[in-house]
Amino acid sequence: MATEIELKLRLDPSDIGKLAAWLDQNTDSSQPLSLQNDYFDTPELALAAAHAALRIRSTQQGYEQTFKARSASSQGIQVRHEWNWPLVTRELDTDLLTLPEVQAQWPSDIALDDSSPLHAVFSTDFERRRWLFHDAARGAVIEIVIDEGQILAGGEQEPLCEIELELQSGPTDAMWPLLEDLHKQVPLWLSDISKAERGYRLAGVAGSRFSDDPVDESGEGLMSQVFNLQRALEYRLWSNASVSDIWLYGYPLFCGLVKDKGSDKHQPLRRLLESTATSPEVMQADRVSAAELSAVVKGLSRVCTESQLRPGDWYIRWCEARRRVADVIECNNESTRTASLLTLVKD
Repeated sequence: MATEIELKLRLDPSDIGKLAAWLDQNTDSSQPLSLQNDYFDTPELALAAAHAALRIRSTQQGYEQTFKARSASSQGIQVRHEWNWPLVTRELDTDLLTLPEVQAQWPSDIALDDSSPLHAVFSTDFERRRWLFHDAARGAVIEIVIDEGQILAGGEQEPLCEIELELQSGPTDAMWPLLEDLHKQVPLWLSDISKAERGYRLAGVAGSRFSDDPVDESGEGLMSQVFNLQRALEYRLWSNASVSDIWLYGYPLFCGLVKDKGSDKHQPLRRLLESTATSPEVMQADRVSAAELSAVVKGLSRVCTESQLRPGDWYIRWCEARRRVADVIECNNESTRTASLLTLVKD
């Protein structure tokens, strides 16, 4: 079993050349790979419901079966258990999924027999470029990959273009300084929507867009709100979704976790909310806003995980802000909503 510790980001394909040139100069590169992946699920899509993924990857070297369990968060970075097995043919081997350590993470309601057959739901086809970054100061090795290609399902397709930073060795927080350097090159937006989730949506079997984990006075559930904000921005930038969800998750975090709304360290979240007044195209190309999202996720994850919350105090502000922003969204149509939402951070 491996533990996958990564940051995933989306970028415009036109920026790949500039970013790759910087990576070629500052890291160790390798030859590109062409990868084809088939993703499997039950007819009831039980793996998707469990936020897990099962795939077979085809390369020039052969075939590999992978199971990824549901991810968790550590310091704003996604962490998940992953198993990889070499295969002789491009056929699923369900016996590998019965191993005890796999079953400990396997969704309990999915039987590995003919009563719940696993079948291919969608595919991805992309070229992967890979680099290794050695951070001697922090004792870390980080893999950087850029994937560019297509997601395919039911005769439909959509473009795929993303970059992943995966920790090979060293402390988890070593990826943030590298990301700061990458932000100086091109706009890179943190992504929480996996290839698998995008494939399910293209196949017409989409689930809920956002986590419904409840938030309580102890701070439980807050990191889900942080990732919901990240996802809302991603839907806005790449699917032209409404700004409402960005504010629904972002404004309560701003009010609940930021005691002094004027302090410099919390300005990135305020500016990020204000930037929603621009079009998705303009915002997507804004390198500063993209970097500010990373700063927001990193900063809020630290507050949420390092017991910096004062019981009751932040929660009252968070709940009140949630009610306030919901009222603005309900009382305004699409044409007036953004302007009305902007007044909230001017109070």
